[in-house]
Order: sequence, then structure tokens, then C-alpha cells
Amino acid sequence: MQDYYHSKALDQYFPTRLDYLLYAHDGRGLGHVSRTTAVGLALKRLYPESRILLITGSAKTQMMVGRGSLDWIKLPSYQTILTGGKSEGRDGEAGFYKSVLGNLRAEMIADMVKVLRPRCLLVDHNPLGKRQELRQALDQSGDGNCRWLLGLRAIVGEDKAVWSSETAGIFHDCYQDVLWYGDSGVLTDEPMKRIGGHFGRTPVEMGYVSRVRELAHLYEEDGDGVETIGCTVSIPWFGPHTAGLLSSLYEALTAIGEEWGRCDFYVEPSRSREVKELFNPLSCCTVEPIGDRYIGSLIKSKVAIIYGGYNSIIDVLALNRPALVVLRATRDREQQEHLMRLQRSVGTAMQVVEEEAVSGPVLIEKLLLLLDERPGDSLAIDCDGAERTAAYLHRLVQDQS
Repeated sequence: MQDYYHSKALDQYFPTRLDYLLYAHDGRGLGHVSRTTAVGLALKRLYPESRILLITGSAKTQMMVGRGSLDWIKLPSYQTILTGGKSEGRDGEAGFYKSVLGNLRAEMIADMVKVLRPRCLLVDHNPLGKRQELRQALDQSGDGNCRWLLGLRAIVGEDKAVWSSETAGIFHDCYQDVLWYGDSGVLTDEPMKRIGGHFGRTPVEMGYVSRVRELAHLYEEDGDGVETIGCTVSIPWFGPHTAGLLSSLYEALTAIGEEWGRCDFYVEPSRSREVKELFNPLSCCTVEPIGDRYIGSLIKSKVAIIYGGYNSIIDVLALNRPALVVLRATRDREQQEHLMRLQRSVGTAMQVVEEEAVSGPVLIEKLLLLLDERPGDSLAIDCDGAERTAAYLHRLVQDQS
């Protein structure tokens, strides 16, 4: 009975082991933590008696959880910037040099795995974690009592840390399965073949993971879905060309006019004041820091304007919303490849622009096209990945009981 605590007062045994530990490293965007949060929310919804924790350095995790129910542990976070299409690390808010911070985080994670003794540990994107911070925890989990699983997004990109021979070796020695958050009906089985060839294990197809799909019912139940909004705009972080996009968007919204309804902006908190000043002359526009209210606005919107990250795209697809997708410049063109394949299934309901080359006239043309779109009766893309992943993890834990 070493995995149980006995309450003398109640004469009852209570489990002391964690069922599920979900790890998401804090990247520049929110995709890693959004996917992992969605899986955690699905686990809580389907198996409310389970013991679940998410661990990440992302300061926006509580925003991701929103009105849902999911507890999480905050690691001291890194800061990242985008330079020439490449993500570069910076010292974190705690003041530690990034290499020192990496060592501290690795020790913290290893200690938590030792204390919590999870039955199942789901890792997003990289088997070794950010800056190999999972290595120490992996080394001490050699008894096989914890089942490690890797979750990979639909198009992984050319991250050398994922595709290295060292990473493949770690996966072979320590991991049980690789879960693929994609839809082969849309992307073909080509991405899965590449993943399987590298890791030596056939991926288990889960479908796309959508956080909004897990949270939408919480907003609809309290009447938040009554009012219709013309457009919701999401700009979670600013890059070197974001100011140009905003200027072009101001020009487009001025030309289109206000008859299509309110336009709600949700932007990086540190830049909300300057965005508010820019759009203040347009009475149809509201601006606020990105947060919990974003999902409610998106649910009520006719059209969405988003950046081309995995979680943003899948959320609008899960809600069956026409969307203008803005692409940032990245070296491996991962977002471009993903969108090109998705558009074959979605058609004109998804319009795409390059952030560096955008202009007012181009935005006017694309937004008018989207306003004429009518949502289809059903989605041609599988967005049930969170629920399917939760069920898969639950079966693994049940097999250990």
C-alpha cells in the first residue's frame, strides 16, 4: 500500500501518486502550452477523479486554462525573441542567466517527478524538453514505473533538437509511444512516416488538438454566445513587422466601414496601449490585452484574424469560422507548408497573407471575401485530438492499476 495514504479519521486510503504529468516547454508562441492544456482539460472533463498536473514555464498558462479546471506548476520562464526568422533565448524574468536557469529548471523537474511519481508523463514536441531539461528526470525514471509519451504537432518543422540522432536514441530508451496531433485525411500519412522513420515507432494518430473545443461549452452555457461580433483579432506577441500589419488593418477597416459589426482586438499586454491609440478613431474597434475574454469573442465572431500558429488555426477550424491567417517569416516555412495543406480541405474560408508583404488593399479584398463566407454544416478536419489523447492516456494508466 505504499502508493496510498491512510486517513485514520476516515479509515480510508487515498492515492499518493499522480496519474498524469503534462509537460509543455515555454516557447515563443503559445502552441506547446495550448495543446498540452487542451489535453489536460479533456482529462479533467472525462475523468474528473484523476490526479492531473501540467508543468510549464509559460506565464500565460492560466489564460490558456480560462474557465476550465486544471491545476499547473509554474517554472521560472525563459524569454525568447525572433531574429531573422529564428527564435533566440534570453535571460528570464527571475534574473538568472539562461544557462543557469536551464540547470535550475532541470533539477526542479527531476525533483517533481521524484516526489509526484506520475504513472504517465506526456511531453510536447521534444523528448528531451527545452534545453534538454528533461534529461535528469528521464535518467531517474529507469525503473519503467512511469510511462513517457511524446506528443507531436501535425507539421513538426525542422527543429534540429527534435530530429537529432541523440533525441531518437532517448526516445528509443525511455518513451513508450509517439502521439501525432494531425489528420492524415488532410495531410496524408507523409508526416507520420517521417516521424516513424526517425523515432523507430509508428505514431498513433490522434487528430488535431483544439483548446477552444474543450472550453467552448463553458462560454455557451452562460449565454456568452448570444451577441454576434464582426471580427476577432488575435496578436499574442509582436514581431518586427507587426506594426506594419496593424497600419494596413486600420486602413482596411476604415475602408470597409462599421456595418459588419464590432471588431475586438486581443494583443500582447505590453503593446495594448499603442494599439488602442491607433484604432481609437474607429468606434467599432475595441482593444484589450489577450486573456480569458478572447475565447468568448472568438465564439461569437463572424470572422477571425489570427497569426498562423498551430493552436490559433485549429481553434478557428474547430469553431468552423472563416479566418484571415497572417504568416510570420520563419526559416523552415513550417507554417506555410501546414496552411497550404489545410487550405485544400477548407477552401476560401481561409485566406492567407504574408506579414512582411501585407497592404491595406490586399486586406480589404480578403476580408470582403471572408464576410461573404457561410460556415459549412460540418468540419472536414478532425479536431477531436484532445479527447482522443485523454482516452489513450487513461487506458495506459488503467493498465497499470
